[in-house]
Amino acid sequence: QKSLAAICVFLPLSLATVTVAVCVETSRVEALTSVSSIRAGVFCDKIIGLAPLQRAKCRARPDAMTVIAQGAERARYECIWQFRYDKWNCTNNGTATVFGTELSVASRESAFENAIKSAGILYEIVKACGEGNLGASCGCAKHDISFQRTKRRTQMTPAQVERKVYQRWRWGGCSVDLGFGLNYTREFMRAGELLQSSRTLMNRHNYEAGRLAIIKNLTKSCRCHGVSGSCNVKTCWIALPSFRQVGDNLRRKYKEAKRVEAILGGRRRRPHILKIWRNPKKPSPRELVYLEKSPEFCQKDNRIGIFGTQGRQCNGTNSNYSGCGKLCCNRGYRVTEYIKIDQCKCKFFWCCTVTCQECPRLVSKYTCN
Repeated sequence: QKSLAAICVFLPLSLATVTVAVCVETSRVEALTSVSSIRAGVFCDKIIGLAPLQRAKCRARPDAMTVIAQGAERARYECIWQFRYDKWNCTNNGTATVFGTELSVASRESAFENAIKSAGILYEIVKACGEGNLGASCGCAKHDISFQRTKRRTQMTPAQVERKVYQRWRWGGCSVDLGFGLNYTREFMRAGELLQSSRTLMNRHNYEAGRLAIIKNLTKSCRCHGVSGSCNVKTCWIALPSFRQVGDNLRRKYKEAKRVEAILGGRRRRPHILKIWRNPKKPSPRELVYLEKSPEFCQKDNRIGIFGTQGRQCNGTNSNYSGCGKLCCNRGYRVTEYIKIDQCKCKFFWCCTVTCQECPRLVSKYTCN
């Protein structure tokens, strides 16, 4: 495992490459140890796509780069799951970045991609802080103020007030420490956006929206203490939400994304701030924004990094959004049938064997033309 981690560190790959992420997942401790034992400059120079400021941050904290790679990979898998039935399924061959490739067109799909990427990196950094994998620079939060400020106060009924009086609990455990994660993620992502352009403003806005999706979905976890599970006292702490919850939240924002345009400002009349398309209002920090309408994603287009839907598997028994009619863009589809053998009618015999029968079933596979 140690040699595997060392090979991954020196490969000239981007952070979003599957090979790097697999090595980190299979041997996390060895990977972090290998990174800390090599010269930071050599390690950071082998990563493709880093901007100069990002490379400087990598040299200062090479241990954080493996965590960033985990976050980028977590975001990629969540993006693929969220769009598994759509024409665009979060795969592209567009502009190369440190996190892999991204769409060249500034559409709402690109907005989601940037937001989930930023959320995934923040998620993994905060998680690593709580597990003590990033040294003494971060750890557990000491108070719950940040959580209390993010939750909206609601009017309680008399019965709820009475239950609140008799409820005994205290803050404890390891609450998430967002301070280091937010600052490091924000600085690292901004360092990659060098040009002062409309696309840069759009990317930065969506990066922040992704981080806010983490902050606004923090949860309170508790553990009971008492005789025979009576729960006389509860110890509570602030915990990260499941990343699926974050992905679902950003998917809803993707559907409600706002089209924006840049306002020019400054002496050189460069893009300065974003406003909603044909509207003087600025978009909310929590909203996803985009500059261009989405393409059809039906046909392959190397110019903007679209693979198209040819060869994609579809659901031939469904007529809604996941059906072959929509996904295949009315080009038709092929049906392949094969026999699959499953184990069935299993019985347990004391002691200790399980015997099963083999049951064949006909499986149909639908593929877009």
